[in-house]
Amino acid sequence: MSSTLIKTLFFVFCLLKLATSSEDDFTFNGFSSAKLRLDGMASITSNGLLQPNPATLRNKGHSFYPTPLHFKSASGRPLSFSTTFVFAMLSDISSLSSNGLAFLISPTSDLSTAFSNQYLGLFNVRNNGNSTNHIFAVELDTILNSEFDDINDNHVGIDINGLKSDKSAYCWLL
Repeated sequence: MSSTLIKTLFFVFCLLKLATSSEDDFTFNGFSSAKLRLDGMASITSNGLLQPNPATLRNKGHSFYPTPLHFKSASGRPLSFSTTFVFAMLSDISSLSSNGLAFLISPTSDLSTAFSNQYLGLFNVRNNGNSTNHIFAVELDTILNSEFDDINDNHVGIDINGLKSDKSAYCWLL
């Protein structure tokens, strides 16, 4: 399948709550005033929707929360966190799909060497799976990629440093 003419839109992105740090709580109900840092093909539409990759072939886009989040307490103890996403993935052509998207935690927002398509704009053929990536991602994948041992073409995966999911589960598409 081709990712030509695919639009991915996020309606409500994220509610993130770190266990002991109320200043890191945030909720986005539309992105017009969110002040996200965008790169690549990412944009915010006139009605406040986040569009990471408009109808183009083999391009990628990212959006990042502008302030680094701290996942350790002042004493160095790891903090727990919870998050909720609400999103929609829409295609201009109903018979086509894109490779999906990922929500990630990363020490860097420089993903300039990452590939689009099956690499989801996170990794490339050389760094996929490297322990030095320090990336945690929730992958919402809509195409089966056998090179990453995907379980099927519609799944959610928990990815650590690469696209071979540590855990994955089948998703139903409406």
